[in-house]
Amino acid sequence: MFIVLEGADASGKSTLAAEIIEQLHATNPGQEIDVFHKGKPEELTRRWALHEYAVNIETEDWSRRIAVSDRWHWGEVTYAPIKRPETCNDEFGLLGIAGWRWVELFLESRGVTQYWVYQPLEVITERINRRGDDFVDAHELAGILERYEFGYNHAYNVELKVTVPEGEKYVKAAASIIIDAAEKKAKAAQALSKFPEYIGPRWPTALLIGDRRNDPNETILPFMPISGNSGDYLLSSLPAAAWRSCGIINSDDFHGAVLNELLGVLGHPKVIVLGRLAEKRVRPYLDEDAYVVLPHPQYVRRFHHQDRYEYGKAITSFAYNYAKDERYTQWILP
Repeated sequence: MFIVLEGADASGKSTLAAEIIEQLHATNPGQEIDVFHKGKPEELTRRWALHEYAVNIETEDWSRRIAVSDRWHWGEVTYAPIKRPETCNDEFGLLGIAGWRWVELFLESRGVTQYWVYQPLEVITERINRRGDDFVDAHELAGILERYEFGYNHAYNVELKVTVPEGEKYVKAAASIIIDAAEKKAKAAQALSKFPEYIGPRWPTALLIGDRRNDPNETILPFMPISGNSGDYLLSSLPAAAWRSCGIINSDDFHGAVLNELLGVLGHPKVIVLGRLAEKRVRPYLDEDAYVVLPHPQYVRRFHHQDRYEYGKAITSFAYNYAKDERYTQWILP
């Protein structure tokens, strides 16, 4: 079970986190609880950010461990545009839109629950004015809340936007509700722990299958989006609805029995194979009518770069099986 609390300064995250940890200790005596707090990045690179929020914990089985974090990756969409806009090529800070989506899909595959701990502007302003803060000024709080709203709207699936009134009983009640929801999500995601190379939701509409990682020594995860590579191109090409509906894995990470078991665990989603190399690996295990083959994003990036969003729409059309338009069927590799 992994619980992440996001929220503006002075919103009550630390108090709520402390109560959650206390209740978890009481109900899980003797079990170690990992406690994280994410702050300013130590290195202003996307690679650092992706390691910090995904790669560094990619091999941990969170269905067997417990963690609570005061903030995770939302700081990049919240504080980067305000505090260091020079690091932003878009509104997602060091992560970029592709990195944001990649981390979100990773967290989903691990059954992580995210909560936006919200307080109105007047409440957090009064608290900051009363206690002071080393990082933010009161006049920045309105912009910070706007950026949290942006993160909330672009997250995969924030479990709850929670406002906790002043008072110990309310904090205790909120902590209990959060733990209960986190336990349910962790239990649902437990079946995915057998497939650590997979990222995406528990029940995706489509499974995208690539071929291999550029650097298998860096991560076990597919399509890590660095420096305009194929992962960056793929994840930034997908429409908003589509990226939330897609799971991703590489064909080099399974053999036939594993692929069929994964498809069963995922609820038998549509299978979209990306490129000929991946098709070669998949063909012995699936009937030809069980999948569709589209070009690998690396090919599209090199030779049809301007068609990025048409490529993303093509993936969406086959994921949902609703488009017969030639604009999309022409993407199918014969």
